[in-house]
Amino acid sequence: MREPVAWKWLGRRVYDDALAQQTAAWETRRAGGSDVCLALEHPPTVTLGKRAGAADLRVSEDLLAARGIACARVERGGFATYHGPGQLVLYPIVALAPRGFGVGTFVAALEAIMIDLAAVFGVAARRDPRGRGVWTERGKLGAVGIRVRDGISTHGLALNVDVDLQAFDVIAPCGMPGVAVTSLRREGTAAALPQVATAAQAIACRHLAAAPDAERWRAAV
Repeated sequence: MREPVAWKWLGRRVYDDALAQQTAAWETRRAGGSDVCLALEHPPTVTLGKRAGAADLRVSEDLLAARGIACARVERGGFATYHGPGQLVLYPIVALAPRGFGVGTFVAALEAIMIDLAAVFGVAARRDPRGRGVWTERGKLGAVGIRVRDGISTHGLALNVDVDLQAFDVIAPCGMPGVAVTSLRREGTAAALPQVATAAQAIACRHLAAAPDAERWRAAV
């Protein structure tokens, strides 16, 4: 019987503080500690993944700063992502192999968390061949970007709940200029972040507990 994944709600944290929390949790797990999922929201922040280039940031970093938006270059995969109040961010610090995950199945599990969580609030989300994350007919609802070091994941997912969607104009979301971005609020739900975060705990910990069977994950990845 695998130990359940712990859950830790951090509230609103500036990006550097949340990154330090991830690093500390990764070091604890690497030393034999427990898997944990950190849940939080960020103040306005753009993060640039390892694949992000100049075209992914549509305004200068000076202009971002003037608008009160922090900017951080990070070691996760992927392109540019916007984070802000009203967006649920999960950073699972999980040793993949003991739970039967490969990188692909773990990313699929993060997408499944967002799909199931959206369904709780009456929103039909799905995967899309255009890229990782989850989508609705109106656009991209949630993003995924991870890093795996010594078999342990960091970074994770960002689900738009009632975030300011106009703020995404400063980036090409996930490397796709012109892609529409949506949120649970835009999809018609009145749920606010605290309510969604509460519902996320059981869903996230269930999906992170173990990789699905082979037939299910082949359909997901």
